[in-house]
Amino acid sequence: MQFNHDKNPSGSPARSEADQPVTDGESPELDNLGQRIRELRTEKKLTLAALSLKSQISVGMLSHIERGQTSPSLKTLERLRLALEVPLARLFERDSPPPEEAGRVVRAHHRRKLQFDKIGLLKELLSPPGHSDLEVLMLSIEPGGGSGPEPWSRNGEKAGLVLAGRFDLTIGDQTYRLEEGDSFQFDSRVPHRFRNLSKQESRVLWIISSDEPG
Repeated sequence: MQFNHDKNPSGSPARSEADQPVTDGESPELDNLGQRIRELRTEKKLTLAALSLKSQISVGMLSHIERGQTSPSLKTLERLRLALEVPLARLFERDSPPPEEAGRVVRAHHRRKLQFDKIGLLKELLSPPGHSDLEVLMLSIEPGGGSGPEPWSRNGEKAGLVLAGRFDLTIGDQTYRLEEGDSFQFDSRVPHRFRNLSKQESRVLWIISSDEPG
C-alpha cells in the first residue's frame, strides 16, 4: 500500500495534523506505546534514521513518539506498523498472559485500546498479539466521529457487524447507511472511509484480513 506523503519545504516528511503533543503531563499509554515501538525497532535492527526512511515519518517525530511526548495519528500508526512489518496489535502488547492463553485468548481487562480524540474514534484490539493475517477490533465511534477525512486502502478484505447505533460506510463512490444488526464485507483495496452522522455512539465489530507483510 502506498500513501501520499505531503512534505514540507525542507523535503522532510510533514507532520500529520492529527499528531498532537501531550500537554497535560505524562501518559502511561503513550509511554508504553513509545517503549514498544523502540523495542520493535531495536528487534528489527533499525536506527531512527532507517525507520524514518521506511515509514516516511521524520526522525524528530519518531523520537517524540518513542519518548511518549506525542500522540500519533491513525495514519502515523499505520505507517509505523507497515515499516516495522508487524500487525497493529503488536504495537500495543501488554503484560504477557498465562502460557495456556497466549496467542488464543484476550481477557476484557487486557484489551489494548487506541483512543483517537481528534477524529472521535476508539479502537479496542480483540485479537491476541501475534503474526496472524486476521485482526479483530471493536470500534466505538462518537457522534460526528469516524476514520478521518481521507479514505483508506490496504491489501486484503474487511468485514464487520454493527453492534449498536448506526454509521455511514463509504466504499469507492458508494455510501451505505448501516444500522444495528447490519453486516458488511468488502475488498479493502478499494478506498473507503466511515463516519457516524447520528447523535448516538456507534459500536462496530471490525475484522481485517490482510496479506500484507506483518
